[in-house]
Amino acid sequence: MAGTAKTPHAAALILGAALALAGCNDNSADSAPTPSSTKASTSTTVTATTSKDPEAAIWNPCDIPDSAISALGLNTASKDTTVAGVDPTGWKVCGWLSAAKTYNFGVLSSEHTLEESRQRTDYVDYVSTTVGSRTALQFRPRGATHDQTCWLAVEVPHGIVDFKVMNRSGTVGASAGEPCAEVRRLTEALAQYLPER
Repeated sequence: MAGTAKTPHAAALILGAALALAGCNDNSADSAPTPSSTKASTSTTVTATTSKDPEAAIWNPCDIPDSAISALGLNTASKDTTVAGVDPTGWKVCGWLSAAKTYNFGVLSSEHTLEESRQRTDYVDYVSTTVGSRTALQFRPRGATHDQTCWLAVEVPHGIVDFKVMNRSGTVGASAGEPCAEVRRLTEALAQYLPER
């Protein structure tokens, strides 16, 4: 997401369509550093360089225990770390389908800031809030998915964690809950797993 994005939720449209996630693969772990070679002016020298993992400081939401996810009414078998089948550079992502199949829930961790989130013009209804003692920001997308989607971004060390609920098509009405109320319920329940400040 951050590879081509200048602000935190650039892949939100893709994520909104793709949060019917299925299958978390822990094999998407960090790749080994790649040596590079450099040429000196008088002789050829090969120098091994180590590259620091750019995502090392980013908290991984797939570390949340399955028991906690299941207890909240989410289907642990639907867990995935991709956005539309793509591993987003600069982000760590995990998402689940509700057990009742009425909404998708995604958790996205990055080094972006709440201020970057607030500056986006493709989101509206910004509300400053807190989750426990943490500073947070609630907002919704502009356009067709406004009423069925809600985000809650929570400040953590080294960035933010975005929580998102998106009601699935065909579940609007009695069978679908209010997405901002549901994302707050889930976020407050999972806040204990966020990185310590």
